[in-house]
Amino acid sequence: MGHLGNGTWHSDDVATTDDSGAFRREESDFRDRIASDHPDFPPEECRCHLYVSYACPWAHRTLIARKLKRLDDVITVDVVHPHMLENSWDFRGDFDGSTGDTVNGHNFLYKVYQQHDAKVTKKVTVPVLWDKKPVAS
Repeated sequence: MGHLGNGTWHSDDVATTDDSGAFRREESDFRDRIASDHPDFPPEECRCHLYVSYACPWAHRTLIARKLKRLDDVITVDVVHPHMLENSWDFRGDFDGSTGDTVNGHNFLYKVYQQHDAKVTKKVTVPVLWDKKPVAS
């Protein structure tokens, strides 16, 4: 599965279960909201991009919510290859349904994380909701 440590990709496994064998999902550091009163993230058409895997139930739920809320024309989507290999989620095109990274042109999803934070330490997971508009610093 691998992970990012201080911005560098490591292809070794990372434990994702606790002592009882239950899946343990890390709390995301990248949490915010899209709202009309938010100074950095007001709702804007085609500003958000969703990275998903058809193999991930969490990512699949975001696709369902996008459809039910009729956001198909507002939030664009890229689909990673469903097989996670040593570089985690990638954009190989040998699976019918994989799209490649149409927004940033990366070959691996971890590079999207690095683009956001060059020193990031995280497991690379889907879904990812990407802001296509750079936030002023």
